[in-house]
Amino acid sequence: MKITRVETLWHPQWARFVWVQIHTDAGLVGLGEVGHYAKAAAEVVHDYARWALLGQDAGRIDHLWTTIYDRMRVFSPAGSELRALAAVDEALWDILGKACGVPVYQLLGGASRDSIPIYNTCIGQGPIPDYQRFHEDAGGLAEELLEEGIRCMKIWPFDPFAPKSHGQYLSVADMNEGLKPVRAIRDRVGDRMGIGIEMHGRWNLPVALQIARGLERYNVQWVEEALSPESIKAQAEFAAACQAPVVSGERIYTRFGLRALLEMGGATIVNPDLTWTGGIGELKRMATMAEAYRRPIKPHNEGGPVHHVASAHVAANVPSLYLLETIRSNYRHVFPQLVDGLPELVRENGEARLALPTGPGLGVTLKRELLEDSRLERRVTE
Repeated sequence: MKITRVETLWHPQWARFVWVQIHTDAGLVGLGEVGHYAKAAAEVVHDYARWALLGQDAGRIDHLWTTIYDRMRVFSPAGSELRALAAVDEALWDILGKACGVPVYQLLGGASRDSIPIYNTCIGQGPIPDYQRFHEDAGGLAEELLEEGIRCMKIWPFDPFAPKSHGQYLSVADMNEGLKPVRAIRDRVGDRMGIGIEMHGRWNLPVALQIARGLERYNVQWVEEALSPESIKAQAEFAAACQAPVVSGERIYTRFGLRALLEMGGATIVNPDLTWTGGIGELKRMATMAEAYRRPIKPHNEGGPVHHVASAHVAANVPSLYLLETIRSNYRHVFPQLVDGLPELVRENGEARLALPTGPGLGVTLKRELLEDSRLERRVTE
């Protein structure tokens, strides 16, 4: 299966995303995706195509990944370069799954579960305004999610207070204001709802510890990215002092970056982002590395529909999965406008879980309406 053509697709209505299609002489086409600064990554994809992909065997996924990574690591790879590599990696796994006639998770070693445990990150806007809801009616939102079988939700009530001090100081009044949604959830539904607290790395160590102490009475399920990852030592200090499980890793890239976090005890749960860290294969390798430290993986999953399904394949496979992040505004409203073949939510003993992906490869395809839209911009290297 020789690679004959690499193309990127961008649509102004969905400007955050660029989709990558890799074509082979066997007639198989693989689909990948970049989210965030997508046009910059698209440029990198075409650069990779010229010297690393065209004419190569599409089935040699790890060889092609390493060839590209070895060349770009001279320049401290991250950002657009790594997101471009992830999109290529996704597309190559998609091709291999189609060639073998099986879902990608089967190629990774098979399913470790019959369905995937999830939680809801409360980002949504438009018809599913979960972001507004958790600020204004967190208790009512928790009750609604429980009725849908979703038993864990992630919110970030302290973020609004960080900019005025660059995350260096949190007043008692702001601390109490930030705790209101957490208190509202507990008052409304008790301990039936798990609460993840996202902090987006906005705080210094003293304030992060202040917030962690304030959360102790509410028995939150985890505290995520309390500090920006530049200082692994500070992350380790926070993890040692925080009563709740500590999540980190979404901005630590590849297994090489993850090693220090694990060795120094900077996280009890790791959450690499499949796209930001280089793709399906690298997320699998990071999960295996973390498992050796008895740390489960909770993949960061706020990208587009291809990212979402690729993450689901890894989540289906790795034995050490904690939960998979999902955003109901995405899988209900945004993603169905872009792709066909999304795995659906199913109920098991009343709990909402994500069904395993079906179909060969990733199992999703871009919608015909999107591909035929005159506003779609295609760029081809062949």
